[in-house]
Amino acid sequence: MIVYMKPLQAGGYLSNTLQSCFAIVVNKNYGNAVERNRIKRQIRSILLALMPQIRQGFAVIIFPDTTCKAMGYNHLVVSVKQVLFKSGVLKQ
Repeated sequence: MIVYMKPLQAGGYLSNTLQSCFAIVVNKNYGNAVERNRIKRQIRSILLALMPQIRQGFAVIIFPDTTCKAMGYNHLVVSVKQVLFKSGVLKQ
């Protein structure tokens, strides 16, 4: 799993609130539409549960790779937490 993170700049419509925003991008090589949508839903639900622990003011793009297919949901949760912690988006 790859994470690209960029701090949001104060300006434009986000000047009052610098909430973090997320994008989940899945390549077509990952599998058919059912598999791609399933991994997106799972990562979205993990991010929703982690929202209180996520730092504000970042734009984050998550690229799940094909190794995520073989992971169970609990292992995927641990993997997402590790990647976000290493990138500095997740608070301790």
